[in-house]
Order: sequence, then structure tokens, then C-alpha cells
Amino acid sequence: MKKIMLVDPPGFMGNAVGRILGSFGSNKADQAWPPYDLQVFAGYSVINGLDYTILDANNLKLSDSQIEAEIRKYDPDWVIYMTCFPNFVIDAKVALTAKKVNRSIKTACISLSMLSVLDPAEKLGKLTDLDYIIWGEPELPLMQLINGVKPSEVKGLYFRGENGSIEFTGIAPKVANLDALGVPQHSKLNTSLYKCPLSIKKPMTIVNCSRGCINACVHCQAGNFQSPVRYRSIDNVLEELHQIKALGIKEIKFYDCSLPTDREFTKNLCNAMIENSFNFSWNCNARAEMLDDDIIITMKKAGCHTIAIGCESANADLLKNMGKNETPEDIERGVKLVKKHGLRVLMYLTFGLEGETKETMRETYDFAIRMYPDFVTFGIVVPAPGTAFYKKLSKNGQLINKNLEWLDPNALPSFKYPELDPKELHAFTRSAYRRYYFNPGYILRKITRLRSANELLGNIRNASTMMMRYFFERSK
Repeated sequence: MKKIMLVDPPGFMGNAVGRILGSFGSNKADQAWPPYDLQVFAGYSVINGLDYTILDANNLKLSDSQIEAEIRKYDPDWVIYMTCFPNFVIDAKVALTAKKVNRSIKTACISLSMLSVLDPAEKLGKLTDLDYIIWGEPELPLMQLINGVKPSEVKGLYFRGENGSIEFTGIAPKVANLDALGVPQHSKLNTSLYKCPLSIKKPMTIVNCSRGCINACVHCQAGNFQSPVRYRSIDNVLEELHQIKALGIKEIKFYDCSLPTDREFTKNLCNAMIENSFNFSWNCNARAEMLDDDIIITMKKAGCHTIAIGCESANADLLKNMGKNETPEDIERGVKLVKKHGLRVLMYLTFGLEGETKETMRETYDFAIRMYPDFVTFGIVVPAPGTAFYKKLSKNGQLINKNLEWLDPNALPSFKYPELDPKELHAFTRSAYRRYYFNPGYILRKITRLRSANELLGNIRNASTMMMRYFFERSK
């Protein structure tokens, strides 16, 4: 039986890196999420008769020597690791470590947003310990390789040919039926490790019912690289939930781009969760226009306590520029609906979109103050290669050369506008966090709404992490 070692590489500069489901960037708060992409491939490995292990070096904060020791102990045939475009070269140290243990180990890297990696052939040529870059959705080409299909016959690879030249076989095919990948595996992870600022119970984990997004915002990798939207079957998700329940997990973050995009699926899932008496508490993401009284009531009955809404901006022109296909009025209606039913709300806000000015940033911050969500994020948009946003900035000569590993929603922006200095944009974002979360009125509201000692401790840890990041951390 072939042995597959799945690795989430260490973070960067002491901060865990969010690589799951095509993400990138360091964590803003005190959170640790499991490496779900690896769990998906673990499920695919199970139905293909492979032995696997998962090493979460990211959240365990393992050193290279500790990773080496784990590889030696497991003695795998393959080492497959997650990556993201800013940390692509740094993450490749996992391949170097694997080859240090045994040159015969095959190495490959995966990401649902791999298409943002610039110059992959050149990078592979320099990273001599990395055997394969999976170009696109990773599951199908990886399993073909593991099962012995010649690389030249596998769609979706960068690899070295017999003469040492870098060969490319095109973009990997999309997985049409997500159930064909089996059921994501949780049992080989230390579930006590994971936490989320939105959680009200522990331990927690992530579940993803779908892949892709119904929309295609100009800067978003999910909409650009992972569409069309595909959902797993209810039975397949329930099998995962039974596994989670047996492990004693009590909290779930449904990490779909927008869980209620498919209303029928969401209602059927919620009803099945109630019928099975799972008693999970959970949160999810949702587009504002997908929310109404009926779907929110159903989700709440099934254990949903928080809905995160992608708002991005309060300025109608900026929303139009980014292809949001929602208006500020849509977003306000959605936020108010969630609050009406007694659920908590998180607003995702993004500064730096096309047309951003000091005035529009203040408009968006004032909107957040008026909506007064339980949680809010203020990120700086990152131009990911391959997206329309990146291409337009490049065409206009507005990109700033920067070390890739510093491309992060918390760092100095890698672009400039004539009317908005990058340092002003960065300073406003950090200030927004400080003014919102360390406002005495907000702190008092959090204290009066505490539901458990676990929630109190989580709030303290999050406040400490945010103070370090937004008061004391130096700009990069």
C-alpha cells in the first residue's frame, strides 16, 4: 500500500498562513483552522486504497528539523504539501526536506488558486527538489500520478521531462462530481488544536459543502479559478458530519463562499442536521442577496449563530468596479435581516479597490459603525496574478515590486493610485481595526453578551493578538 504524507507547511515570520481552499495571507486574529484541502485529498486517498497521514506544521509551528523527523518516522512514498502564491518558494522547503530524507520520495504541491503562481516553469526549474506543480484542481491529476500514469499523459502538470526540460500538460480538469472525492477526513488531526474567533464552543473544525463561487469579483481567486459552483450531495456531507460528531467536535465553520447560494441544498442540509440531532453550533459565509427570513430561520434552528457577509465597500461605484453584483442597499438589508433574527453578523470589508479614495474609505468605515456588526474585518485588497484586478493594475503601471511573501492583506499594499498613497491606505486600515475593536462601547457590548467561559477566553486571546498586530507590529 502506497503511503501519502500530506503537509501544511510552517507559517511565515511567526504567523500561521491561511492556505486552505485557495486562500493566502497571515491570520488577523487568534485562529487556527485545519488544512481542509489535505483532508479532501485524504478522503480521496481512502477510496483509492492508499495509506495517508496529515502533518499540520502550520498550526503546530514545527521547525524544518521537526518536519524531517516526522517524514523519517512515516517513511512515505509521496510528500504532498499545500501552498499559496505569495509563499510558493518558501513552502517548497518541504520538498527539500523530503528529498533530504530520501531522494526517492515523490514531491508535489497543491493549491486551488495555483493559477496565481507567476512563472511556474521557471520556479520549478530552480526548485530541484520539487517534482510536480499541480496546475489547477489537484485531486484528479495527483491520483493519476500516484497510480502510475505517466506524467506526460496526465492533464494539469508542470514536471521535468526525461532530458530535464520543464514540461507542461495544461490546466487540470475540474472535478464535476465532488462526491467522487470521497469524504474529507478529520480523524488523524489533533482536533483540540483548532479555534476560530467566531466559535462559541470547542473543539471546532471546518466543513466545505461546495467549491467555487456564483460571482466573479475582479480580485477574488475563488470566483476566477474555482467556478462553476458545485455542491456535494447531502448524504456525502452528512457522512462527514457523523465522523465529526464521533470525534467530539462541537463547532463547525462552513467555509463555502456562500452556503445558501443553493437554497434547496441549504434547507435540506439544515433539516437533516436537526433530524440527526447533531447539536452543532456553527457559522457560515453568505452573499447578502441570498438571505431572507425563511432561510435564516431554518439555519438558526439547525444551530447557526453567526453569518459572515462579504460587504467589501459601502460605495456603489466601487462595488460596481469590482463586479460585486450587489449594492450597498442589498448589503444593509442582509445585515439587518441577520440581526433581526438574533444571529451575530461579521462584515468583511476591503480597502484599496479600484476607485478607492480617502473619502470612500471613510464612507465604508462609517457604514461599519452604522451597521455595528458583532465582528468586522478590514483588509487591504491583494492583486493576485491571473485576476482581472491584477491585470488592470499591471496594464496601468500601478503595481509595486515587492517580495512575494509580503503580499498580505495586513501589509503595505503592492499597488498605488494617483490619489491614494499606499502608506495612507495601510495606516487607515490599521487605524480602523483599533478604533472599532478597542472602542469602550464595543468592549462593553462584548462583555454583556458573553455566553460561556470559553467565549470569554477566546475574546481575551483575540484582543491580545489584535493588539500585537495593529498596535505594535511594524509595517512590511
